[in-house]
Amino acid sequence: MTMKTKRIASLLVSAGLLLSMAVPAFAAQAPLAPEADTLPAAVQETEPEEKTEPEASSAPETEPEEAPTETTQAQETTKASQTAETAQKAPAKDFLYVAIGDSVTAGVGLSGLQYKLVQNGFDMSGNYKGYDGQCFVGYVADQLGLDRDHAINLGLPAVMTRDLADLIETGAMPAMNQYSGVQYTSVPELKEYIQKADLITLQIGANDALIRTIVALGEATNWKSEKLANSMVTGMFRNLTPDNIDYFMDCLKQLTLTPSEFRAVMHLLTTGMGQICTSTYADTVTQLERVMKDLRELNPEAQILVLSYNNPVPLMPSWSRHFRRLNTAAAKLAAQYDVTYVPIPYTRTANDGHPTVSGHKYIGRQILKAVNY
Repeated sequence: MTMKTKRIASLLVSAGLLLSMAVPAFAAQAPLAPEADTLPAAVQETEPEEKTEPEASSAPETEPEEAPTETTQAQETTKASQTAETAQKAPAKDFLYVAIGDSVTAGVGLSGLQYKLVQNGFDMSGNYKGYDGQCFVGYVADQLGLDRDHAINLGLPAVMTRDLADLIETGAMPAMNQYSGVQYTSVPELKEYIQKADLITLQIGANDALIRTIVALGEATNWKSEKLANSMVTGMFRNLTPDNIDYFMDCLKQLTLTPSEFRAVMHLLTTGMGQICTSTYADTVTQLERVMKDLRELNPEAQILVLSYNNPVPLMPSWSRHFRRLNTAAAKLAAQYDVTYVPIPYTRTANDGHPTVSGHKYIGRQILKAVNY
C-alpha cells in the first residue's frame, strides 16, 4: 500500500473525527429531504423510528366468535406476532440479495469487517460473505431468512461513483483513483452477482466530494497528522474513552500549523468545501445515472433500491445543501430507471462518520419497508 494511500485512508478517518468533535454523533438536524416539493409516493421520507419498534404483524384480523378475555387477546396477539416473524424469516430457495456500495455498505467501523491491504487498496473478497452481521446487510439477511450464500456484501471502501460504474461494466478500475489512491483491479464477481440478484441495494456517491476534501485538508496541512492518523486507522478513537481522549489531545498538541497552513485550512473550511461540492455534483449525478442504467440493463427483473444520502457532519451548511441536491437527483433517477428510493435521514453515525450498530439497524429497517419479498 503506497504512502499516499495510507495518508488518505488515515485522513478520511481523521477529518470525520475532527469535525464531529463539535457535534453529537447523532446529528439533530433537519433530515436531508430532496429539494423538490413533491416526489413519487415510493420516495417519500418517513418519520424517525422509535428506539424500540415492535415488528408489524401481517396476520389478518378475524372476527372472534365470542368476546375474548384480556388473557385470550394477549395470547392471540403473541401468536399472530410469532407467526408473522416466522413467515418473514422463512428462507426462500435461490433468492439472492446483493448489496453494492462503499465503506458504509462494507461495514467499516464494525469489529467484524474482513479485508486485506494490497497494492493500491484493499482486497474485500473475504467480506463478501464474511461481513459483520451487525451491518445493515446482515440485518436484512437475517430478517429475510437468508444465509451468507444468498446475501452478498459487495461494499468497497473509498470507491467513488465513477469507479463503481467502471467496475460494474468491466470488473476493474482502469487506473488508480488520483484522489483516493485506491484501485480495485479485479472484481469480476460484481457483474455476476448483479445478474443473478433478486434484490439489489445501492449506496454510493458521498466519497466523490468527501475524499477530495480530505486530500485538500492533507495538502493544506502538509500532511502533519501522521501520528494522529495512524492511531485513527487502528480504530482507536471510534470509542472515546478518557484514555483515548487524553492521547488524542496529545496528538493535537503535536499538530502545529504554520500561519500559511492555518490560513489554508480555514479557507478550506469556510469556502473550499463548498467549491468542492459544487465542482463534483454534476459528475456524481452523471455517474449515478450510469450505475442505475447498468444495473437495470444487467438485471431487468430485480428489485433495486437506492439509499439516500445523509450528512453525518451537519456542521457545514455547504455539505447539507450538497446532499439535499444529491437526494433530489437520486429520487428523480430512481423513478426514471424503475428503482426504489429509500430515505435514511436519521442514520446514527459514530465519530468516524460511519453508521453505528443502531445506525445500521435503522438502515436495514428502512430497506425492509421497501422490499417486495
